[in-house]
Amino acid sequence: MPESSRKLAAIVFTDIAGFTELSARDELMALRLLEGQRQLFQPLVEEHEGRWLKEMGDGLLLSFDSSLNAVRCAVAMQQAAGKVEGLRIRIGIHQGDIVLQGSEVLGDGVNIASRIEPLSPVGGVALSEKIQQDIASHPEFTTQLLGRPELKGVAQPLQVFAITSHGLPEGTVIEPEEMPVETSANARAFWAPAMGALAFVLLGALVINFLSPQTDPTQPVDKKKEAALKPEEPPPATNTIAILPFETKGEATSSIWTDGVPDDIRRHLSRVGELVVISRRSSEVFRDQLETTKAIAGRLGAHWLLTGTVQQVGEDGLTISVELSEGNRIAWSNKWDQVAFKELLRVQELIAREIAAKMGHPIPMIVAAADPIPFGVRTIEHNGTRAAPAIRQMKMPGPPTENRTAWVAYLEGRQQWIKRTDDGLRQAREKFKEAVSHDPEFALAHCYLAFTDIMMFYYNVEPPADVMPRAKKSARLALRLDPQLGEAHAAMGNIHLFYDWDFEAAADSYEKAIQFNPNHAFTYCWYGQFYEVIGDNQRRLELIRKAYEREPLNPVINGVYAAALKHTGQEEQAWSIANQAAKDHPSCILPLRCLARWHFAEGSFEKALPLFQRIKELQAGRPTAAAGEALCQIKLGTRSDEAKATLDRILQTAEAGKEHVSPGAVIWIYGQLDQHEKAYKWVQFMVQHRYIQAVWIHLKDLEVSGFLDESRLKNILEPVGLYKYRASLKGN
Repeated sequence: MPESSRKLAAIVFTDIAGFTELSARDELMALRLLEGQRQLFQPLVEEHEGRWLKEMGDGLLLSFDSSLNAVRCAVAMQQAAGKVEGLRIRIGIHQGDIVLQGSEVLGDGVNIASRIEPLSPVGGVALSEKIQQDIASHPEFTTQLLGRPELKGVAQPLQVFAITSHGLPEGTVIEPEEMPVETSANARAFWAPAMGALAFVLLGALVINFLSPQTDPTQPVDKKKEAALKPEEPPPATNTIAILPFETKGEATSSIWTDGVPDDIRRHLSRVGELVVISRRSSEVFRDQLETTKAIAGRLGAHWLLTGTVQQVGEDGLTISVELSEGNRIAWSNKWDQVAFKELLRVQELIAREIAAKMGHPIPMIVAAADPIPFGVRTIEHNGTRAAPAIRQMKMPGPPTENRTAWVAYLEGRQQWIKRTDDGLRQAREKFKEAVSHDPEFALAHCYLAFTDIMMFYYNVEPPADVMPRAKKSARLALRLDPQLGEAHAAMGNIHLFYDWDFEAAADSYEKAIQFNPNHAFTYCWYGQFYEVIGDNQRRLELIRKAYEREPLNPVINGVYAAALKHTGQEEQAWSIANQAAKDHPSCILPLRCLARWHFAEGSFEKALPLFQRIKELQAGRPTAAAGEALCQIKLGTRSDEAKATLDRILQTAEAGKEHVSPGAVIWIYGQLDQHEKAYKWVQFMVQHRYIQAVWIHLKDLEVSGFLDESRLKNILEPVGLYKYRASLKGN
């Protein structure tokens, strides 16, 4: 373990307001803003005798020996930031003990400063009462009391102030009813020292308040209050692990390594059927957060947590450090210096094997009857007889590629693919194509080429005829290169289910996908959707719940899980999960769409409207993006003429056939306008061109297609074969 030192310091915590949205919208601009922040603030910190301790995404952690210097530096930073477009920051300051341990900065002082910072107005500075007392004798500063909030992870409430001198903005006064609701664990920590009957009465009052009926059961804040009364969740199972994005050390280190190294470790661990491995999207929520490992693991539902750092050394080397934690105990740690790429993939596998062994479930070797014929290699004939592939019993899996350029392109593609935006998917496709151009036998890159085209099909980015034949070719090639690649079997399952309409083959592919990779969360999600379309909602929920266990904070899986819960009558939990996903991931379409359409179906058009407006903002380039907003406006009788004109433009664009338009959206619009014959025409179009909605429409969504006559719909959908397949299952 690195040596540690403890000291009293004034801690300054900053972040950039709106940075997440900027990153999603313009990644290059976001990176330039971070570099500009660094160049602007580092001289100011040095001038005020401060220490530049850590950069955490868009946030900074600084320390000063003097409270006065910390405040003066914060004021100077805000004054400088005000002259830079887009650099709108919040600053929080507290004085307390910190522990310096290697590259880590720990202690209650850090936690309190991080909790104070969000209370600062944008462009302002928030202070703890300790800092306010230290500067009270300096007339150059005036302050405003914001309130006495209960801060997460802080046992006793403390007063928070905002600086109002030097042209800085006033903060929002925190009224008692606006105080953050603490979790049940924090509530116990606060009230335990209270005495006798008074404590009992106060606690009783809190219980009554939390139990009082809520006016809107869809609001996430109400769910938090209800959760405060529920028994503590059972501790996570000991076979669960989450791997956080690694920290960057050194300015030369690319983010592809901080994501890519843990991603590959996760890939190896996912092959162990006895383990539950929390997937990447959920773990990314905690990038650069200062919560304890135990707290982060608890939120992810993980017993074990892997953290680490990556530093690029020279052109080809990486220094990697890892720590495996069980609760707040470090169970194992190690460091590898200057790992060249030719050793990197083996080191990542070695780390995964060490972790699995610590967890008591070693990673298995590959078992197969015979080696596949390598791509591009001819078999040798003897006397006119083709030689059989060599028999093998067990072997260690080889690295996905030995070509560094191909691996880097693959990692860059993964960074874009995970965004699930139209532009992100297009950029991902180019990167995966680049990867396979450098290594044509790179099965994993071929697999993600297939996934990318499938997502374009799912989200109606491009027509099915353009993307799905490509997806099938890529998935088949991936399986030819690696028959035990679970993700490639999952890709084939999607192709069989939604494009080939071969439902038996789809089920077989999903089963193989789970056999070879029992921790790929989306496989369970997609397999659950298979059971949804064939009408087995109980099995659907079981499988999607397994996806949720592996991706508890992924907004896409949250949306799918919420829909499954709602369909099985678990309305309250469905609304809660979808609301929280939309709140935590405001740029993800799926939970927003779930909420918008549920409100619309219930006739709550005033609640659906702002959600559809947000969807319109996120899909500004799509012809149908404004459909939901326009339909709500017509239902509400507001701006009806403008809304009708919007719908006319959408329908004219669709009928002209010059732009790619989702037929599902067109059917919905025609249904709401009572133009049913035109809707039937688009159902036929959907089947003819094999759109994904040709399968989904069998579910008879009351909001989208409930107006259609079932017997007539059944005739149009006959080529899909789903009615026939359902009947065959009942016959068995």
